[in-house]
Amino acid sequence: MKESFLHLVWQQQLIQNKKIYTTEGEELIIHHPGEVNLLQGPDFSSAMIEIANQKWAGNIEIHLKSSDWYAHQHQKDTSYSNVILHVVFEHDIEVFDLQSNSVPTLELSTLIKGSALQNYNELMQQSQYWIFCENKIKAFDTFKWQHWMERLYVERLERKVGEIELIFNKTKQDWEATFFLLLAKSFGGNLNGAIFLKAFSQVEFIVIRKQIANNKTASLLFGLLGLLKESSFEDLYCQILKKRFDDQRQKYRLEEFPLPKLNFFGCRPHNFPTIRLAQLIAFYEKHKTVFSKVLGLGENLKSYQDFFDIEIDEYWKTHYNLDKVSKKSSKKISKNFLDLLLMNVVIPFLFLYAKKKGTDESYLLDLMYQISPEKNNIVAKFSALDVKSKSALETQALLTLKKEYCDKERCAACDLGVHIIA
Repeated sequence: MKESFLHLVWQQQLIQNKKIYTTEGEELIIHHPGEVNLLQGPDFSSAMIEIANQKWAGNIEIHLKSSDWYAHQHQKDTSYSNVILHVVFEHDIEVFDLQSNSVPTLELSTLIKGSALQNYNELMQQSQYWIFCENKIKAFDTFKWQHWMERLYVERLERKVGEIELIFNKTKQDWEATFFLLLAKSFGGNLNGAIFLKAFSQVEFIVIRKQIANNKTASLLFGLLGLLKESSFEDLYCQILKKRFDDQRQKYRLEEFPLPKLNFFGCRPHNFPTIRLAQLIAFYEKHKTVFSKVLGLGENLKSYQDFFDIEIDEYWKTHYNLDKVSKKSSKKISKNFLDLLLMNVVIPFLFLYAKKKGTDESYLLDLMYQISPEKNNIVAKFSALDVKSKSALETQALLTLKKEYCDKERCAACDLGVHIIA
């Protein structure tokens, strides 16, 4: 049994309709089970109960066993000083709070509605399936399913926003600098994103901003990544970049920081870090200031596609690496890559901005509905269960559903699981 099932039992009050008593034999009346607490501390807050004719308002903590109170060190935590009821499946020990006050306990082992316990046990026995509910998922109400998909997507979005906020705080809450670093990390991709982020974070953004304004970004960024160390470049473009970076390094007193070597192996040529960096540079040198322009793009996907439609520098149309000529190609930002930028950078960034400024962010969901669904193994397996996705919002939601609920057996915290159990 998972603790999340007991959360469901308490939240939905799936308790047999009869008088209930604490483990001390005192009658317990539940006026309000409280609100789910998603932060640190007790599981439910603002609950209202009555024990032996005495009314209490406060927090509820839920465990499989009473002894989990001590296993989790709650007896030493002031956050648990206002727990008015300890709800457990099995009562195996008396518990006390930080002030050595006895915490009233409700044991659920004989109180849970038989149908709920049976439905839960039957669901959790379907371990031979890819997901426990795969033979019932298609029958779930369409409207409720769509609502659940949006909630799952927002949950995923908020996790991304939390990561972005760390960068935002490191830039001293500079929106333009934050957006640049986020884009740089994303242009670097899975293999080189962390290197891009580390290299460009070591320079004050005002320096980068000046180079963007003067169309001298290439020398600075390629130099910061250690790509201009070659002493005998043959073509004029590389020689100019190297000379310009030497001047920039001296002017801005740029220190040389140790960086991991950029990864080319495992990348398709159009994903080489040199090409992605050249695209990022072309994008910034076209728009100069990006943040304020992104804010005005609204909910129309075409506006973002036009915004990211840039021409790469002529040099890179005939190169994949510095000083090595290749067959000419446009090397524009592809639709698939733009979709990833929107999902992983632009929309989470705008969500954070709306959150900080207290403005409406609902248009971002509309934008996600316009982006094509992703293609991956998880989405394909849901599709095989006749759960079809028409947008990136739905595929992002399905990834969260599988990784955060199905894989962790949190069926009792899933809207579909709740429908089946309750």
